[in-house]
Amino acid sequence: MRRIVVVIALGVAAVGCSTVDPTPKLKAATSAIEAAKAMGAANVPAAADLLSQAEKYLATAQSLIKNGDPKAALQQLSLASAAADDAKMTANQANNVAKIKDLDAQIADLKTKLGK
Repeated sequence: MRRIVVVIALGVAAVGCSTVDPTPKLKAATSAIEAAKAMGAANVPAAADLLSQAEKYLATAQSLIKNGDPKAALQQLSLASAAADDAKMTANQANNVAKIKDLDAQIADLKTKLGK
């Protein structure tokens, strides 16, 4: 019985002492920011604000990692990913609206040419 208690105690201690690895979330947040930039988020005002916020969250997370607080960094990285994803979606929506307007203009031009 005593061995079981010791084994359980050692297991709990090992879990309690384990460190949090923010590397996967850091990569995910960085990728999300790059994807938002590739979608043109910097050129859409609402998306640019979200992109800026994502970059601030990322910078804060990197600082927290350097200062040895990976748990707090994980929260900031989650916020960075979410803001970057929102920026990407906002930019995508703006791009789609611009394409729709362009297509509407082309249709109107064709109708004029066809006399309708």
